[in-house]
Amino acid sequence: MPPHYHAQSRPEIVLRRAEELVNVGQSVTALEMLYDALTGRHLRNANAATTEPFIRKFVLLCIENRRGKQLKEGLMQYRNIVQHTNPESLGAVVDTMLANITGRVAEAQRNAEQANLALIEDLEEAETPEAMMLGLVSGEQSKDRTDRALVTPWLKFLWEAYRNLLEIMRNNVRFEVLYQKISNQAIDFCKKYERKTEFHRLCELLRNHLQAIGKYAHQQHSLNLSNPETMQLFLDTRFHQLNTATEMELWQESFRSVEDIHSLIQQSKRPIQPQAMANYFENLTRIMYVAKNPLFLAAAWQRYYNFIHRQTKVFSEAELESVANNVLLSTLAVPIIKPSARVLAAGAKENKQRTQRYTSLLFLSSAPTRVSLITDLASSDVLGRVRKDLLPLYDLVEEQFHPLSICKKLGPVLSEHIAASEDVSKYGALLCNVVLTRLLQQLSQVYTSVQLDFIFRLARFPAPYEMTPAEIERFIMHGARRGEFQLRIDHHARSVVFDTDPFDSSQSLSNGAQLQASPAELMRSQLSSLAICLSNAQRVACPAYVAERQAHKEATVAAALESMQREHRLASARKVVIDRRKEIIETALARKERDEARERAIRAQREQELKRERQAEELRRRELERITREREAIQRQEAKKLAESIKQKAGIDVSIDDLEQMDTARLLEMQVEQIEKEKHDMQSRLKALARKADHTERAYRAFERPLLEDDYARQKLADRENHDNARKAQLAQAREKHAHDTAEKKRFLRMYDDFNAVRTRLDQGRSEALAAERRRLREELARARDERLAEYRRVRAAKDEADACAAEERAAREAEEERARAEKAAEVARLREEMAAQRARDEEALRRRMERDQELERAQKAASNKYIPPSRRAGAASSASASPSLAPAPASASSPAPAPAPAPAPAPAPAPAPAAAAAPAPAPAPLRSTPGRYVPPNRRQPPPQ
Repeated sequence: MPPHYHAQSRPEIVLRRAEELVNVGQSVTALEMLYDALTGRHLRNANAATTEPFIRKFVLLCIENRRGKQLKEGLMQYRNIVQHTNPESLGAVVDTMLANITGRVAEAQRNAEQANLALIEDLEEAETPEAMMLGLVSGEQSKDRTDRALVTPWLKFLWEAYRNLLEIMRNNVRFEVLYQKISNQAIDFCKKYERKTEFHRLCELLRNHLQAIGKYAHQQHSLNLSNPETMQLFLDTRFHQLNTATEMELWQESFRSVEDIHSLIQQSKRPIQPQAMANYFENLTRIMYVAKNPLFLAAAWQRYYNFIHRQTKVFSEAELESVANNVLLSTLAVPIIKPSARVLAAGAKENKQRTQRYTSLLFLSSAPTRVSLITDLASSDVLGRVRKDLLPLYDLVEEQFHPLSICKKLGPVLSEHIAASEDVSKYGALLCNVVLTRLLQQLSQVYTSVQLDFIFRLARFPAPYEMTPAEIERFIMHGARRGEFQLRIDHHARSVVFDTDPFDSSQSLSNGAQLQASPAELMRSQLSSLAICLSNAQRVACPAYVAERQAHKEATVAAALESMQREHRLASARKVVIDRRKEIIETALARKERDEARERAIRAQREQELKRERQAEELRRRELERITREREAIQRQEAKKLAESIKQKAGIDVSIDDLEQMDTARLLEMQVEQIEKEKHDMQSRLKALARKADHTERAYRAFERPLLEDDYARQKLADRENHDNARKAQLAQAREKHAHDTAEKKRFLRMYDDFNAVRTRLDQGRSEALAAERRRLREELARARDERLAEYRRVRAAKDEADACAAEERAAREAEEERARAEKAAEVARLREEMAAQRARDEEALRRRMERDQELERAQKAASNKYIPPSRRAGAASSASASPSLAPAPASASSPAPAPAPAPAPAPAPAPAPAAAAAPAPAPAPLRSTPGRYVPPNRRQPPPQ
């Protein structure tokens, strides 16, 4: 147990006593004393200048004894002490602590290497027999065992220190820089020592701390992610985490880190640096390549290129060319034809969420497609930066139509430029699949059927991308099953038959160069072609209708122009309102700034008051220290009395003068030394007894050795005798078995002739029965064939008679249909004449109605120019609105007539008075105020801006 000291001891006194204990080899006791003093109440109000040496000594002792839990609790107490006054002190202590632990890890590694060298006794011997046997039993080498004994404990302690520091510094704005620094050091620790499990745990810990920021936002020193500096620190740490995860090939953690960075970028109010975004998309390309998603891999490469292609000062031309090569090849390697609707519906549930996640990570508004990627590729300057030897790929795959030579032209590019380059060789297999798809698409436009051997000869790729006939056939069938190819394979004729079903619903979004449209494409555009033809015929047959449509169009354009002017006036008024609101907001912001300045002055005044309170507290603390010194003097007197009692009870040979100068801790140390001395004597006696027992056992074994040799000689004689007896018994048993087998053979030879005679007789009887059965079966087969022929002739005669009857019925039905068509044509001619007469009547009625509308509009305009007292405005509006209802409606014919072209309506007025709101007709248009003319207030309009 630690020595007794007063609870109100100052840090300097406790530190001095701890150093004295360390000097006499009592580091554990000194650590316990420092821990009790640090967790006590008397150090809560201490300043950092007096407490920092104390905490440094405490940290050093915790590291020497590997006390991780006590170290964490002590640092938490020190954080509470210095976070308001001197937070930099904690950073200095933490840096010293991590440097000390890292040095001890390096020292442990050096000791482990020296220990491994010391275990090698003979440098010419590959491996000792003891090491081989131990390796077979345990499965590990001597170096692994040495590292586990010497290095692993310090690595565990260092990892525990990183984790505890992150827990202590989290969600505290005063230690945010220190927190991010420790996070980066912990990430470097996992990378240096290849600690993948610890890296997973570290990333999860950092992710939980980030999610908890919103939960503890109400606390005093909580983090604020809206602060640009804080957000930049978090982004730097996440980018470092992402790079480390990618280098360690932890792809799941890399994807989670990308999601974390994406969420932080969404929350950030400051634009991210282009270099950081380029790093983001570069790592995203690696993740998409591992995920085997060629579509989003190409999209990621294009996004990466878009961020770096203008930054020639940061990225060299060689790097830009390498990225452009990857953009071109990854885009061309995307699968060409979209699967059928059935395939899309089957995988929609499981692919929709993943596609949305990938799209959001790429900062795209919609999911990319091969068509959009090819369009972006052609519109950008990628084709101008790629290598000249890779540029023909785009023309071969997307522009040219050459089914008989596409693979032959692609062969030199694949073998000489793609397979030879490690940077782009990963796209070779995907490009071969795309080219094979293009080959089948272009063959389907030229041929209706081709031989399989012909396709195998065309689809020849250079090494290492060769495809066997079985692989090509498997690719074709897989594409047909997914709805990519409309074909069938006839294995009997060894040919591929391309389907020409005009009602096929599947279609390709990117067919490349096309020679002609397929029947399915012609059928899909049949309705639009028919509509175009009918429209052209109508334009020739009905010029009046075309003129009417043209008039309707002109009226619509006039109404649109009037609406545009009205919207312009409304926009001008809205601009005035917006400017006014802007002035109000600026006034509110200025008022808010004044309030904040006043609050800052109040806070400064409060801090001054707190400073005065701290000075008063310092005076009280000094008074308490004076009282403490007096109390310690009294305690020394009591310690003298305690020393005399200890001398009498423990028998320590110390003079009374020495006892008076010693404190209680020293007396207890002397008592502990006396106990240790007695313990050492006891251990010496036990060691002598053990040595004596060992010598006795050695003497027993030396006396036993000749007796064991005699026993071994007797055992060998007994074993030889037993072996000879067993051999004799085995030979005797073999002779008896041979004699018995020979007698059995002679007995069976006597009946061999009778056995052969019986078998011959049975074979002859069975042959006659088999011949009779064959004759019976032939007769039954002939009889059944005759019956089948008679039945076929009867059915054939009945079918011929039914076909003759059907032909007669079909001829009668065709004659009836011809007669019905003639009647229908006559009816159509009659209806056309009636429609022409009705159209003439409708045009005359429309003309009369338009004249009445124009007269009414002129009357309304004349009435609007006249001043109307407010008391008569409602009645005037009512009479004006009721006047159109008095006009008789035109007579309607039996067949519907086309709708007349609407007349240009006057501009709508602002909100009318309550009396006029109930009227069904709109109020007169507002008038602008002109000089010399009175305009009522309710009809005035602001001048245009």
